[in-house]
Amino acid sequence: MSETREKGQADKGPFDVSRKIPLVPVATEKLQDAVRQLTALDSILDAHIDRRGHLRISYAASHLDIRDIETLLDKAGISHASGSWWRLKSAWYRFLDGNARANAHSQGGACCNRPPAASGSSRDAGKIG
Repeated sequence: MSETREKGQADKGPFDVSRKIPLVPVATEKLQDAVRQLTALDSILDAHIDRRGHLRISYAASHLDIRDIETLLDKAGISHASGSWWRLKSAWYRFLDGNARANAHSQGGACCNRPPAASGSSRDAGKIG
């Protein structure tokens, strides 16, 4: 599989995520401009505003996280919801995105180079009585 993908491509990478971010109502032109700015970034696979005024965005969590998206929205002058449900959900997204980024950039492998030894002798495995 190729490391780079075209925007809008059907296959999903291992660290690609989709998020729904509730936004505070703002002028349609401002939303469209923000979506254009977001989709111009390579790590953002798709972004659009649904009919309920939520930003639906898909991005590579190995390169971006929800904090980056919120910062980009703030720079565009668009506020996201600030209720307790969104704060909880946003914290969960930060946790998941942080794990995705750490896993994407890890060198892999266990914490040591030797697997744990099985208890007992392997010669006795499967013997009855």
